[in-house]
Amino acid sequence: MKLKIIIYTSLLLLVYGCANSSLGPDTFDRDSAQRISNVLYGEVVSIKKVTIEGSVKSGSIVGGLVGAAAGSGVSDSKPESEIGAVIGGAVGATLGGNLSKNIQSKAGIQLTVNMDDGRTISVVQEISNYSFEVGDLVEVVTTNNKTRISPSGLNASSR
Repeated sequence: MKLKIIIYTSLLLLVYGCANSSLGPDTFDRDSAQRISNVLYGEVVSIKKVTIEGSVKSGSIVGGLVGAAAGSGVSDSKPESEIGAVIGGAVGATLGGNLSKNIQSKAGIQLTVNMDDGRTISVVQEISNYSFEVGDLVEVVTTNNKTRISPSGLNASSR
């Protein structure tokens, strides 16, 4: 019974950990709504495809719990069960972390932008419905220390 409770709790934690927030430029979390954002404009000078790694933390925690629970059942002897729990927890944490990282990874892009104020910045974000090309005019919006790049809607003559 104890093992079932640990496994079900671990699975719930894993599902909760996989429900991470979007890193796309067209999705905002609830805390970003009705907040003042800094908006700057610039021109895209470079675009690179990247992979955004998933979180290792949630999978490591869940894997460690499941591994410890499974490892503790290897023997009826208390010392052997404790050793099994420690080894099972370590193996489970490693496997769970790697699995979580791979499951949660996302395709992304790195956009390098020459800003109107003379700076050059680079932002990595999840691929979205927006398409970018070198030379595009873009908005660089920063809210709650998160920066996103989206098409500006401006043309070159209005800058």
